[in-house]
Amino acid sequence: MAACASPGSPPGGPVDTQAPEIVRIAPDSGRTGVTPRAVIFRFDEVVSERPAGAASLNALFMISPRDGEPRVGWGRNEISVRPRRGWKPNTAYTVTLLPGLADLRGNVRNTGAVMVFSTGQTIPEGRITGTLFDWTEGRILQRALVEARPRTDTTTVYVTATDSAGTFSIGNLPAGDYEVRGIADANNNRALDPREAWDSVSVSLADSADIELLAFVHDSIGARLASVAVTDSVTLDLRFDNPLSVQSPLTAAHVRVVASDSTPVPVASVSPPPPDTAVAGRAVPSRPLPPRAIIVKLASPLQPGVDYRVSVNDAANLIGITRSSDRLVRAPAPTPLPAAADPTAAPVPTPQPPPPPRPW
Repeated sequence: MAACASPGSPPGGPVDTQAPEIVRIAPDSGRTGVTPRAVIFRFDEVVSERPAGAASLNALFMISPRDGEPRVGWGRNEISVRPRRGWKPNTAYTVTLLPGLADLRGNVRNTGAVMVFSTGQTIPEGRITGTLFDWTEGRILQRALVEARPRTDTTTVYVTATDSAGTFSIGNLPAGDYEVRGIADANNNRALDPREAWDSVSVSLADSADIELLAFVHDSIGARLASVAVTDSVTLDLRFDNPLSVQSPLTAAHVRVVASDSTPVPVASVSPPPPDTAVAGRAVPSRPLPPRAIIVKLASPLQPGVDYRVSVNDAANLIGITRSSDRLVRAPAPTPLPAAADPTAAPVPTPQPPPPPRPW
């Protein structure tokens, strides 16, 4: 026992449950007239090279204005961030650390950090704020990409990401005209890919502006009739594979219903389905959600058991592309009622269980 004993602190100790904290950012935020080799984020402990919810450390940092993916270097408790092609002269930069940085024990920062400096002598005070929605789903878009491009300088792109509430803020902008674009960025590659939802708004910025972006997939094919359901003898529920135009809604003139013997059924009215009450209490777009379905009311009832062809002509989607399509539907036959009991018939005996087996 004496030979095996060794003095010193016992192993273990308190479990670390705290995420990494920033102890310093260099240069100091708000500095002007500086051109650092890189912006240094220093933490109170060693941070992981593999962040939570991101492919690499590069995905956790944004430099605005950008010139491509930033160059990010790991140095145990320090991370350096610099542009791919260096800092531009007379330019105000915003360097953003997004949530997701973790330490070696897996404790993740759920907050970000922002620092601002300028290679020139001034930092502009213009700011564009807003909220980015997935318009077709009526929900906010988190961790989505937002870009602001000056109309007079196509080489400069200011960028930021939406927060957990779908809101964004692009600051330190010079006054002028901008094209602001919000992208869902589902694969987090900070670019617009096919089939990704996006929206853009023109902004004339003096000092501040607040906007709303309603992102949707800009489908060039058009909306196709996907299914038809018979709700009752004079009501049809039509569903489409893409959202329909809000500016050019469908009317009774767009819908035609014809029986299998070529007899037309007059259409009395066309209306969108009732609004979804499940959105109450959460942030929703200010404009009505684009419908994916319509309710068709007929002037005369459908005949049970008869097939009908339902056609929708020139249905416009959200970018105005029109498409015609049709579907077959059968009006359900009425369910036969059970036969009435004969009061003079003898009662049917109730089956009795077999007797228990006799003992040996």
